[in-house]
Amino acid sequence: MRKLLIAVMLLAAASISAVPFTDSLGRTVDLPERIERIVPSGNLAQMVLYSLAPDRIAGWSSKLSGSAEEYFIQDTVNLPVFGTFYGKKANLNKEALMAAFPDVVIDMGEIKGSREAMISDLDKLSGDIMIPVIFIEAYLDNTPDVYRTAGKLLGMEDRAEALALFAEDAIEMAAKARERIADPVTVYYSTSPDGLEAIAEGNFHGEVIEKIGAKNIVPSSFGESGGSISMEQLYIWNPEVILFQEEEAYRHALESPEWQVLDAVANGNVYLIPSEPYSFIDAPPATNRIIGIYWLGNLLYPELYPVDVIQKTIEYYSLYYSYDLTEEHAKEILHI
Repeated sequence: MRKLLIAVMLLAAASISAVPFTDSLGRTVDLPERIERIVPSGNLAQMVLYSLAPDRIAGWSSKLSGSAEEYFIQDTVNLPVFGTFYGKKANLNKEALMAAFPDVVIDMGEIKGSREAMISDLDKLSGDIMIPVIFIEAYLDNTPDVYRTAGKLLGMEDRAEALALFAEDAIEMAAKARERIADPVTVYYSTSPDGLEAIAEGNFHGEVIEKIGAKNIVPSSFGESGGSISMEQLYIWNPEVILFQEEEAYRHALESPEWQVLDAVANGNVYLIPSEPYSFIDAPPATNRIIGIYWLGNLLYPELYPVDVIQKTIEYYSLYYSYDLTEEHAKEILHI
């Protein structure tokens, strides 16, 4: 089967004119002049490429969750899942990927390990699957550039520019707000059902908190041991605002006497993060964080983020998910 796939792919490649593309690692890779079928490698690439060109996705790196399926174009929901090449749960099914005949595999994110090691990894993968593999360096601040690069690559510059401008406006608003904040609001953010798995300062999973100008109350050193803390430690920090990823933790904090001691709970500054289809703060740390800048910025600093969050959410879902939210649905997602 594998030999047959390789033979077919070599024949197809021989008939396609190639265009050189230099990726973020400095690798020059020959790509088809017209790219019709793409495969993302990882959640960030999956979300960027879906928002830009859903009709060109040949398969997913990870399966969509049940709740996410509602917000994605139905023709894409049941596409095959090939797995990921990097990360703790790396499980790429190379033969299944080859059988989908994509024109290119696109990885996005931070450089994994050293530049030299990643070049070697991607060159080997491309050789193994006989498909071009490219890398586009991506993080929150350069999201607009990521879209413009991908848009040019796919010949979809106009569509990419609309996505880039939405992200650019949010990032620029946050940068201006940070310049005006002298005394940051202190924030505690937890992702666990018990509310005691803390995301530390500097951890990219909580980047939106610092990006909008707030202060993550958990020191960076706590991230080194998994982030588990005690109630006693939380009493010492006593944050002004608490953000929960899990509804169980949110409900428990509102109802449990041991949480009432905290200023954030006593003052009504405990919030459940909007998470349909993905968290506005994290999980995954991808383009969903763009709407998170508007949501959290307006929540903590409404005078510095003077936006209509309901309308921004509707606009975001239309642009990034091709999904039309009603105002009532947007309010449900935002918990308002």
